[in-house]
Amino acid sequence: MNDPYPLPVSWQAADPRFGESWSLLREMAGDWPSGPSAPPSGWATGPAELAGTGGEITEVFLERVPTRRLVVLGDPGSGKTMLLIRLLLALAAERREGSPVPVLFPLASWNPAEQTLDFWMAERLARDYSGLGAPELGHAEHPGQVSHARALLERQLILPVLDGFDEIPELFRAMALDAINAALPLGQPLVLSSRVTEYGDTQTPARGVPVRLCGAAAVKLRPLDAPDIADYLKRDAGGRHTTAAARWDPVIRLLGTDAPVARALTTPLMLFLARTVYNPRPGERAAVLPTPGDLCDPTRFPDTAAVRAHLFDAYVPAAYRPHPRYPCRWTPQQAEHALQYLARHLQHTLGGTADLAWWQVRRALPPRIAQVATGVVLGLVAWTAASGVGWFTALLAGLDSGWQTGPPSAVVAGLAGGIAGGIGCGIVAGVTGGITEGMAYVLSTGQPGWLTTTLAYGLAYGFAGGIVGALSGRLAVRQPERPSGRPHCRLWDWRMCALGFAAGAVLWFAFRHNYGPKAAAVGALVNGTVNALAGGAIGARASSLSARRPNAIPTVRTLWAWNWRGFSAGLASGSAIGVTHWGVLRIQSLLTGAPSYTFTTMLAFSCAFGLAVGIAQGLAGKPADLATLVGPAALLRQDRRIFRRLWTVVGLAVGAAFLLCYSVEYTVAGGFPYGLGRGTTGGGAMSMGQVHIIDRGLAYGLTVGLAAAVGHNAWWYYTLTRYHLAARRQLPRDLTAFLTDAHERRGVLRQVGTVHQFRHIDLQHHLAAPGRPHEPGASRPPLPWPRLPPSPLREGHQ
Repeated sequence: MNDPYPLPVSWQAADPRFGESWSLLREMAGDWPSGPSAPPSGWATGPAELAGTGGEITEVFLERVPTRRLVVLGDPGSGKTMLLIRLLLALAAERREGSPVPVLFPLASWNPAEQTLDFWMAERLARDYSGLGAPELGHAEHPGQVSHARALLERQLILPVLDGFDEIPELFRAMALDAINAALPLGQPLVLSSRVTEYGDTQTPARGVPVRLCGAAAVKLRPLDAPDIADYLKRDAGGRHTTAAARWDPVIRLLGTDAPVARALTTPLMLFLARTVYNPRPGERAAVLPTPGDLCDPTRFPDTAAVRAHLFDAYVPAAYRPHPRYPCRWTPQQAEHALQYLARHLQHTLGGTADLAWWQVRRALPPRIAQVATGVVLGLVAWTAASGVGWFTALLAGLDSGWQTGPPSAVVAGLAGGIAGGIGCGIVAGVTGGITEGMAYVLSTGQPGWLTTTLAYGLAYGFAGGIVGALSGRLAVRQPERPSGRPHCRLWDWRMCALGFAAGAVLWFAFRHNYGPKAAAVGALVNGTVNALAGGAIGARASSLSARRPNAIPTVRTLWAWNWRGFSAGLASGSAIGVTHWGVLRIQSLLTGAPSYTFTTMLAFSCAFGLAVGIAQGLAGKPADLATLVGPAALLRQDRRIFRRLWTVVGLAVGAAFLLCYSVEYTVAGGFPYGLGRGTTGGGAMSMGQVHIIDRGLAYGLTVGLAAAVGHNAWWYYTLTRYHLAARRQLPRDLTAFLTDAHERRGVLRQVGTVHQFRHIDLQHHLAAPGRPHEPGASRPPLPWPRLPPSPLREGHQ
């Protein structure tokens, strides 16, 4: 707004059909039960007195409009958003204690067919200001069930500044305006901006009845005056008497005429694009730049649309041309390709929103890829921990190291990888983690004979752990209020039911070595049935990545938040592993006479798994307060730092829980099943039972701690996404450095708190339009990203 100075945007009263009659406005304001919102002596006597320029918009809204309900109309790029921001800043500066707080709401992300305005505004407030998502304990009717954001809206302590009504799809505009009237009735001030044509369509719809904003006056922004345009261009070029300013003389001579370039440059947006393309930067020679006089060529630019398209096309290459002080790591072609992808991501994946938040880039990553990749990592960590710790402790005990890195470590790693995958990313990740550890064992030891056994353990326990982890994660998070009309999820998942039966039935390959064919068949059948029931009933609710935390925000606080709901859910679902496994073995024992776990062992297993999952779901980093933290890069660094701390803290707590429960059971029962008693040593310092305790405690601690960090932070999925998109040559790998450079050095993006936005919504739409050059699927493939030395912008941004 202040680069190089605020343009003098002016306005006048809009066409009478866009607002209420003036006599009706005065009557409405005078008849309000609470009295007029402003002294009647300051009210305008008619619409003509609403005209003004620049900062006068505050006086118009607060004093001249009797109802304090205003519609700001204008052509594309005429400066509506900047004018609303000037108004918002002035209202915030003049606000008295206890009066409403002005908040800007971009309407592009609102779908009135799915969400009421109140629900959407509350959701937006809770997302942008995380503290407002907490429950309002003092609510009169629903204490603890209504968020602070909803309470503020109910008490009319928010003054909505609704920007971009024209961004709502045409089919829903009349519905949206009717919803605004219902949610913000007469007596509640508000501001609404829109393009003229789109707002006018609601007055003369092809079908249905006309709709207008009740009790509102309307103003329309005027085109910039020719002297203001000339002064702005010459001032930005260095001053009136400079060589660079003289290059604009052919254009300035046409200002005020009907020439296409003269009509195109009457909006602040086109003026900004033109000076970026044609004016030199400090230290840059004007002779190497294109000449502004080319815009006067009627052959190349026969109409205003041609001028606008040319300026949009030339803007990004101009912003990324070689800078004398700030060399760029990306060519103009690479930058344009990346910006096109980001614009399409905002337009199509995120529903047309203007906010580019780094933690929402994960929406570009297919959920299955995220689940499988997370499962592979957690499976490898589980196998490394179980096998590595087992090998080391077995050597201390004087045992054959192959014993601890064989089937026992497969059981430990399968459960650890499965539970961790379920906590971090869902059932698919749990199954993937279990299978990964089995494959890792075979590949690392070169013993293909154990392939079926380790894969069976990994698949079965990975699925069981995934169910527990995903279910506990689902229950640990209080589900958001569901707007009316939103369909509920299905009650039974046949695919997960079939997968569960297969995952349980494959245990036959492992049980046959310990119990014989008959007992193995019974055990596999019972396990398959239990897993099938769990998968069918729970899979529909807990199997997807986005089901748990679709709008996860970063964590930054070094204090820890204890979630009793999460701990209780984890304790119950984790304990179910021990109880279920003991019940299956008891049934197998009754039918075939095979050995089974004792009741004491079942209690130890249940307590250990319950505490592990409970701690993982109950302990988390404090969510970021997006109202006070400024800077996406700083937020990313802090989120990554909390990721490491969560891994350490939760890992130690979970490991301690397993060591405690298993040690108690070992002491009380005098050993573990499978002959892991106190006396079965190989002459070393520890017994086999003690080795088993340490092996399990550290393996579960490392893996479940990592999963808890993955599930509670945004950095992990952001990292997966940017590497995935970099491999597909859609975005640079150093995405944060690219976004920071686009904001601080190129001016293509602007920073709004912790998110980026394109400089104008029309620029976003232009870059997102189909058929653009270098678009994926076009004839020209994207260029490879360069591997350059680190720059100051790159340091600390990954």
